[in-house]
Amino acid sequence: RAEARARCRGPPPRRPTPQQSPSRAYIFLLAVSGSMHGFPLDTAKALMSTLLGQLRPTDHFDVALFSGANYVWNPSGSVPAMPANVRTAIDLIEKQHGGGGTELMGGLRASYGIPRISRVVSRSVVVVTGGYVGVEAEAFRFVRERLDEANLFAFGIGSSVNRALIEGLARAGRGEPFVVLKPEKAAAQA
Repeated sequence: RAEARARCRGPPPRRPTPQQSPSRAYIFLLAVSGSMHGFPLDTAKALMSTLLGQLRPTDHFDVALFSGANYVWNPSGSVPAMPANVRTAIDLIEKQHGGGGTELMGGLRASYGIPRISRVVSRSVVVVTGGYVGVEAEAFRFVRERLDEANLFAFGIGSSVNRALIEGLARAGRGEPFVVLKPEKAAAQA
């Protein structure tokens, strides 16, 4: 006990090391709509590969895809970020081609509907999209009303990103917005 108290003295670290960070659960929500076809989806695939590859084995994750419909990779809940699970998720993402509409609200509902692994494990939703939607106010409200379930980070992908959506989602979800304009910038943004 004295040893634990000694470690806790002093100010918190400026930037915690990975060993100091508790396990987290991540829900990656990726747009695979027609507006993402080609360059934006290729950039998103590079980003997702890096994000998934940086997860620790103590973390958990799930992947949800949205276009005119939505798909949840593991609807029963997040899986441990073990190498085999990460590889399977990357393979799923690599097979996407982009098509259909951009039904963000369906994707958000599906993502937040994934069962939590534990109430004590923090959860983040990570949205990756070009943001060609017309439901900004509804999406912001949806995310704000669920801050007790997850925070949200938003990645805008492509040459003409809807920055208002990306920044608004991140602000509503108490996370950070990122904009990735070129595939070679994806790793640095991740």
